[in-house]
Amino acid sequence: MIVPKLLADRIFDIEFHGYLSNHAKHAIVALQNIHATDERIQEWWDTYTQETPYGYQLHKVDQDWDSVQPCTQEQWKKWNGKKVHWQEMSVFMQRELNDRFNGDINQLIREYAPPLIPGMAGALTHGVIHLGWAIDAKSDWMIVEGLAYLNFCNVGVEPSKISVDQENAETNPLDSFTRIAKTWDTENLADTWIASVMSTYGEDFHSELVPAGFQWQLAKVMHEPHEVATKVPKWLLDTPLTALWENIYRTVVLVYLASRDAEGNGNFLILHAITSLWGLEHVLQVIDDEEVTRKSLQQYYTMLVCLLASSASGFPTSSILSKPSILSKAANEYPATSTEIPDWKPIEARGMAEEEEHNIKLVYVCREMWKRYNHWSGFCDASRAFILTPNIGPRRAATSSVKPYLNKRI
Repeated sequence: MIVPKLLADRIFDIEFHGYLSNHAKHAIVALQNIHATDERIQEWWDTYTQETPYGYQLHKVDQDWDSVQPCTQEQWKKWNGKKVHWQEMSVFMQRELNDRFNGDINQLIREYAPPLIPGMAGALTHGVIHLGWAIDAKSDWMIVEGLAYLNFCNVGVEPSKISVDQENAETNPLDSFTRIAKTWDTENLADTWIASVMSTYGEDFHSELVPAGFQWQLAKVMHEPHEVATKVPKWLLDTPLTALWENIYRTVVLVYLASRDAEGNGNFLILHAITSLWGLEHVLQVIDDEEVTRKSLQQYYTMLVCLLASSASGFPTSSILSKPSILSKAANEYPATSTEIPDWKPIEARGMAEEEEHNIKLVYVCREMWKRYNHWSGFCDASRAFILTPNIGPRRAATSSVKPYLNKRI
């Protein structure tokens, strides 16, 4: 099998071009799970590691791993969120795994992941994605990388600012999102919260994030969150965990569907909300503590509100959240159980053919959710709504970086 070898690769750095996350291993995990051949997996790896869809090349690690000295426990804490010394922190995690936990990777995760989860928004959620997808793949070295990366890029809302609104009578995420959309309009939060906070801080605030643009702006918003994000609804506390996970997955996917463009392409930011939720779930399965899980889902909810509010289009409007064919008639358009059984083979084949790794992951997660949650057709529709590569590099999103067959609708 080629996958374990690729996931254990140590040639490439965790980021490139200053702030972009190395997605290579995430795609390998997804490709394996949608049944790509070893030949296709190796071909995809070779292509991506030579040139990413943005037109940039991956950055190779600065130091030979044998020469890297592990950081100390004090440095691990000091470097949290500073985006420095990822290799030293990775070697520290490897040493902790071997010397302190006798190779028990789950113990390493239970010790180090819980205090890092509040900062899961860092690197546009790719820290928790890398860790969670590594757990999914059962790759010890990728888990080590992921813990170090989550510490490296940690950014989030201070946990003490988050509280449960005991008076809130909402029973599900969609009700809460609809309320926030109305508040967004009535209180003009685009100006009174987002624009105000973004203009308050200069380049001395999280200076390491300035080149990353949106990530820097998101850090400002999470530093001064509005109560629509921090006063979380009571259903996060009361709903049984199995139903809670399902409700959150369904709602994020509904918002993804509602946010498709005129050509049916998905929203880049909301796609990350889906794949990071998959990563977070795998981390929390290992931690296996209900209190930690509920706190983490509260933090995810807060992060999601901030993420959507910080985007160029702002928080989804009331009109988007009441699209007749998507949300207000969701029970009819997307019934909880569907009698229609779609053919996933052409969807998987389209995912396998992609160079854009986000879409490969989308197919995998949506298919797994479809199987888990009563064949809900919303997951199948979302798996077809591929994103276009963001226009951030030498290659341009709607032209050279997306091959013609990637725009076909199946």
